[in-house]
Amino acid sequence: MNLRQAILATLAYHDIFDYPLTIEEIHQYLIGGKASLKSVEKVLNRLTDDKKISRRRGYYYLRNHIGLVNRRLQRKKYSKFKFKKALFFANLLKIIPTLKLVAISGALAMENSHKDDDIDLILVTSKGTLWTTRFLANILLFPFKRKPQPQLTINHSPSTNNKACLNIFLDESSLKISDQNLYTAHETCQMKPIWDRDGTYSRLVSANNWVKKFLPNWQTCDSEHGTRNKNKNVSRVTYHLSPIEIFLKKFQLWYMRSKITTEKIEDTQLFFHPQNKEEWVMGEYQKRLKILGLINRI
Repeated sequence: MNLRQAILATLAYHDIFDYPLTIEEIHQYLIGGKASLKSVEKVLNRLTDDKKISRRRGYYYLRNHIGLVNRRLQRKKYSKFKFKKALFFANLLKIIPTLKLVAISGALAMENSHKDDDIDLILVTSKGTLWTTRFLANILLFPFKRKPQPQLTINHSPSTNNKACLNIFLDESSLKISDQNLYTAHETCQMKPIWDRDGTYSRLVSANNWVKKFLPNWQTCDSEHGTRNKNKNVSRVTYHLSPIEIFLKKFQLWYMRSKITTEKIEDTQLFFHPQNKEEWVMGEYQKRLKILGLINRI
């Protein structure tokens, strides 16, 4: 795949989310090929001159998709308020001694939230405290949590507006994401830490360097977000909570037994996605590649 095709593929992927990109963002999230920012800018100018893509107010997007820039700017305003809510949630959660990281994911991480979107959170726990941390997090955020949505379609409901959605839990001993594809690479790279203890976010990034296979230009900017806590006393808490961890795991699995659909539940990783968004996103991506004549080139 040459640079021209890589840029079109990158714009096609973000078009799924109605998300036009700046030159820097196209370079950062360039799919499948490493290139300099200068090279990306040069090819973008050619594509624009050839009327293969459009440009407005510094944003690039596929042709005939008028209105995306205004939509992105509006969603940025929605996201600003939701980010403040996410910080509020993180401030509540950080009292949990076994919590190592709180990060935002999904649309909010890209400042692309709809008005009625919930707030997706990723939590990393101390070793051996996954279920204990989840239990405490659910208790603390109970008044602010999103209620279960069994629908299998991608939708935005007023009932989820600004609610906390605890999507992913990772034990610090198992930070590497096992499902390695373009969708999970984007989700991993786009997450933004908002509270971090002991450099956990940096370890998470290091454990998932496989993302470079799909997004080779991507680099983290972990200094932009989040606060640090240098507390070193977590290991003592972890030891004493071990019996509680066993009990709370059994209790929560029992409680969830009739509600589990497409969730991924493992000993050290929990992914709660009642809607199979990955399948939908990749399907939409393939449709756009086909329209662009790239289906057999990516």
